[in-house]
Amino acid sequence: MYKRDIINFLCIISFPIYGLGTYISAVNSPSIGYLISLAPFIFIILFYFINSLYSGGFDSRVNKFYYFMLLFVLSSAGSLFIALNKGLPEATTILTFTKSLLIIIPFHAFLIVVLYNNTTREKLLQVLIISLSLLLAINLVGYFALGLANETHSLEGRLNFPFLGGFYSGASLLAIINLLLLYYLKRHWTDPIRFASLSAYFLFNLGLFFLINSRLTILVYVLVMSLYLLGIARMRGIYLLSLFTIPMLLGSALPIYKILQLPGLSSMMQRVDIEDVTTFNGRAFLWQDAMNWLLDDRQGWIWGNGYKGHYFLGLIDDVAKMWNEKDVFHMHLHSTSMEILVSQGIVFFIIFCIILYGIYQYFKQMSKDGRSEGAFFPVVIFFLFILQIDTFLYLDALGFVIFSFMVAIIAIPKLEKMRMATRNAHKENLMVHEFKPTEADWV
Repeated sequence: MYKRDIINFLCIISFPIYGLGTYISAVNSPSIGYLISLAPFIFIILFYFINSLYSGGFDSRVNKFYYFMLLFVLSSAGSLFIALNKGLPEATTILTFTKSLLIIIPFHAFLIVVLYNNTTREKLLQVLIISLSLLLAINLVGYFALGLANETHSLEGRLNFPFLGGFYSGASLLAIINLLLLYYLKRHWTDPIRFASLSAYFLFNLGLFFLINSRLTILVYVLVMSLYLLGIARMRGIYLLSLFTIPMLLGSALPIYKILQLPGLSSMMQRVDIEDVTTFNGRAFLWQDAMNWLLDDRQGWIWGNGYKGHYFLGLIDDVAKMWNEKDVFHMHLHSTSMEILVSQGIVFFIIFCIILYGIYQYFKQMSKDGRSEGAFFPVVIFFLFILQIDTFLYLDALGFVIFSFMVAIIAIPKLEKMRMATRNAHKENLMVHEFKPTEADWV
């Protein structure tokens, strides 16, 4: 067995074990659950460390995106300690420490995975799909065979996966797997057996997707599929457009309400809470409070207010009162971008945007070039929009772990680029020392 196979095996089991740890965090002990989730990532780093000691050196091939990501994950962990220092009711020292590790360590483990697969980067796509598929499989077994439910957030009558951080994360997981499958569906469309099996998996996931029935995630998924299949996703302006998702949704409430009041739709919508639809299941109230803070108040907007900053600012007390929620610190803003802005400030939000734009540009180019890494491009587009309306990419959530995997890919220079740089340097060295014949040499 090659060393790369050991690393890839640990990476494959990392997401299923992350899921098991998430469940233990909800039903037993958060800190123990976090440590279980961390186990495969720690083993990857230990394996690399021991191997590097025996081989006589550590590989430090990273670019600027490593340092941007390092700053961001450290600021994320720092926001937890700020909240602990401010007296967040749910925070303890051990919980804060272990959660910080779960934010920082996976990214560094994925860097090692990329290093070991730098000569065959298509393997990275295979590893991620297998790992996410195993995570999906244990959730299906847990829900249908063992009768388990999501202990953090679940809705009666809807499919909810027990080994994820929240109810809506299941829909995002299915969306990401299907978006990754698009590459293989296109690649194997001339192979009837492979194409049929991949299509069956794709359609099976779609069925599960609608059983979860997360309307906003469905909306984002349909939007991303449309943008990608029509080739619009590669057009300029998509990244910038995604940053204004929340203002656009808030501005669309009145038009949606008027459309639903049309004669053909009003009778059909009698069974549906129109306020629920036009406020996006109440999320619009949270987004509006966050927007008001950003435009009018801006307390702590440069460096942030710490994790759950909205609690310390009393930002969403009105929504908590509306929903009869006594423990405001249990609530969140239903938006990764808003959480980062409030908790970590504009400085680290800009750093996050730089990283996001980096993976957007990189995988967009890979998609144009027809490389296997281009398979990640529709997932990046999905991230651009889902992070605006959900906390799927915030802190230790599943989406951020997947995001860390993708950032690790762009943070390690490709082997052919390094070889080209070495060759260029070698050529320049030869030119400097090039033999110049004198007049005597011609005689």
